[in-house]
Amino acid sequence: MDNKIELLIVLRKVAFGSECIAALIGLFFLFSYKAKGLLKWFSIFLIYIFINDIIGYNTRHWFPNSNNLILYNISTSITFLFLFFIYHQYTKEKTSKRFIMYFTILYIITLFISGSYENYLNQLQSIPFLLGAFLLMTSIIFYFAELLKSEQIQKSTKDLLFWISVGLLIYYIGKMPFRIVRDYYANHNDFSTLFILNSIFTIIMNSCFITGFLIHRKTVS
Repeated sequence: MDNKIELLIVLRKVAFGSECIAALIGLFFLFSYKAKGLLKWFSIFLIYIFINDIIGYNTRHWFPNSNNLILYNISTSITFLFLFFIYHQYTKEKTSKRFIMYFTILYIITLFISGSYENYLNQLQSIPFLLGAFLLMTSIIFYFAELLKSEQIQKSTKDLLFWISVGLLIYYIGKMPFRIVRDYYANHNDFSTLFILNSIFTIIMNSCFITGFLIHRKTVS
């Protein structure tokens, strides 16, 4: 148990560090290269997520009787909506664009409906998160499917959005089971295994973001 807790503490620090590095490299990317469309705001998005996670993680240390779940619920909704908009903009097939727009609307509707029986002030999103994650992964698959059909497939690994997509897909494939079994583990004292896995997926995702920024920089240079 103690070894798990020690490992979790180390991994969470590494996860926060990876978030910080990805955000800083992304900020350099923003001011150094002319990214087009919503991707130019991706680094600002990463900075927001990093600051939100730091505040959320430390809230209970600063204010022992406070609840930080509302911060994560807000950031989750912003994340899904922002990413849906990105994939809607960067997919080219009309069918994919139409489905991603439907996904966005469906997520928003589900968020409001679930809000009638889930208190987002003291509960994490449950059904909206799982639905949003599934629909986002589907949107990413649409993007990858278009890459496979295109003549640019060999150049795709030099594209920033490719690495963002790889990172997000790995993260949410790991995150969905984490959220599904979270309620089961809520009746147990040992959350450490779940949070260890969550930290590992976070590190992998941010490593993909960093790789995308660096490879894109070399390509532009």
